[in-house]
Amino acid sequence: MTTQPDKSIRHEDLQEFFLTVREWMDENAVIPANIPIPSYGKPMSDELKQWAVQFRRKLGAMGWIAPDWPTEYGGGGLTHDHATIVRREMSRRKLPPIQVSLMTTVALRMFASEEHKRTILASILRGEVTTVNAFNEVKHGSDIGANETSAVRDGDDFLITGQKDYITSLLPPDLIFCLALTNPDAPENQRFSIIAVDAKAPGVSMKAESLLIPGREFKFFFTDAQVSTTQVIGEEGRGIEIAQLMVGIEREGIQSIPLNVQKEFEDKETEQLGR
Repeated sequence: MTTQPDKSIRHEDLQEFFLTVREWMDENAVIPANIPIPSYGKPMSDELKQWAVQFRRKLGAMGWIAPDWPTEYGGGGLTHDHATIVRREMSRRKLPPIQVSLMTTVALRMFASEEHKRTILASILRGEVTTVNAFNEVKHGSDIGANETSAVRDGDDFLITGQKDYITSLLPPDLIFCLALTNPDAPENQRFSIIAVDAKAPGVSMKAESLLIPGREFKFFFTDAQVSTTQVIGEEGRGIEIAQLMVGIEREGIQSIPLNVQKEFEDKETEQLGR
């Protein structure tokens, strides 16, 4: 999201913050010498994956995964200038992926309910969970509107059945954002929803696919996986809209969202948070 520099910040304050960030990074953002670093095209070792998750938790506890996002949603609440220091110090260091994607966090910030922003989004930005986006199906490739994975209502739950393919996950996933057919009788663009599914829930399994990089891509299988209807992200039936925004960010970055839309959203969010 767009942010503007705060011209009232003193240079001395920024310099002090810079020294604090650098000291923290020197202590925490250094991969131990006994952990092997994979060469290009090779999978991460289990030891490196564990270190990445631990580092992500430390970074998230500082609020530095999204340093200029609201603290209510797991961000750091910092100014543009302070956040720039954090990002620059991160970019100076050779670090493994921590698997927090802008396409996911922006979509949650824009579409999720206030409760989900303060729980699901906050847990991601605190570094507590690893997420994956399960949109692709082998029969339909990138045609997300043709997905067959279904979520059938069963009281206050959905029973999800289907298969997702070619899902990238460098770290062991905790939460799956699954695009599923929730209302086959609705208009075409309102048939699908995105549902947050516990990767370790009964009825959910995953299998590694050996494609470009071993241990990086997976199939996910859902067999009557029971998930509360409260786990729908945003409103039911907006899955295609949300997925398309996410794919746009993946391909073009945040600039895929028009500036006027970003500004309108930020003004509304600022009002909601009472700022």
